[in-house]
Amino acid sequence: MRNLKKLKTTMREQIEMIDFSKRFVEVDEILNYLSEADYKKIPTDIIVYIKRNKDNTYTWNYDTTKKLKDQNVSDDTMAILSYLNMEYLLNNEQRELMGKLHSFYERRK
Repeated sequence: MRNLKKLKTTMREQIEMIDFSKRFVEVDEILNYLSEADYKKIPTDIIVYIKRNKDNTYTWNYDTTKKLKDQNVSDDTMAILSYLNMEYLLNNEQRELMGKLHSFYERRK
């Protein structure tokens, strides 16, 4: 439950999302293409939260013939995926490098 509270708090602070439920459909679909090992790194309470709060009337399909950046994915979805990647999928060295890259691009804006 601690992970879920952390996710909710961090996401509220960093992302102003208009429609979480549609973004969760996209996130859930993309997460289904992770390796089993990577998928298991994401805490179960977060996966359950995403699945329970997604819009069951909205459909979005991941196209395996295209890179993620070339698909119709919202900025909010990319922000959620970036957060999950930084928090749960990267090792410490990768996380540090990504943090530096984020800082570099923020300074350029």
